[in-house]
Parts: sequence; structure tokens; C-alpha cells
Amino acid sequence: MPELIGNIIVLALLALAVYGAVRSLLRKEKKGGCSCGGDCSRCGGCH
Repeated sequence: MPELIGNIIVLALLALAVYGAVRSLLRKEKKGGCSCGGDCSRCGGCH
């Protein structure tokens, strides 16, 4: 049973990290931020 609780905690932390990353990307995109990181070879015309 303790290993099950440990797995649940780890999965919850991973889910929070993914949620935070997606939320950050969506906010940046909504503000008109560039998602190519300034690398014009990968850019889709966001500059």
C-alpha cells in the first residue's frame, strides 16, 4: 500500500508539471509570444 501512495504522489507531481508547462505555453501564445525561441530556422513567421 505505501508504494501505491508513492506512485500517486509522483504521478500528481508530474501532472502538475505538465499542467504548468501547457498553461505557460498557452499564456505565451495568447500574448502573441514567439514559440520558436528566436531561432529563425524553426520559426513559423512569429517575428
